Amino acid sequence: MSKRNLNKYLVLDADHCSGCRICELICSMVKFGEYNPQKSHIKLIRNREMDVNLVAIDCHCDFCATCARWCPNDALAVVDTQAAALIRKQNKIGKFPAPLIKSDLPVTE
Repeated sequence: MSKRNLNKYLVLDADHCSGCRICELICSMVKFGEYNPQKSHIKLIRNREMDVNLVAIDCHCDFCATCARWCPNDALAVVDTQAAALIRKQNKIGKFPAPLIKSDLPVTE
């Protein structure tokens, strides 16, 4: 069973996210063996009205950082608790820890 690392956070820099969805594809391939964004533990949410991309992560995410390593624009990073708190305190608009969401996906091993 995949274990959630309680000391890690995925941080998105929305100013650098192009909306390519490579993060979704690579996550589903690593965790489920197929390119299927519906099975990904990371979800890209596009807000067309505000012209911004946001990400949310499934509560089953183990913060392996594969999505961040494959991001062509370095828009994602996995950081520890202290770095996430500092980012939140600095309150730069567009850069923040991704929220957790609950899904019906099975837990990966």
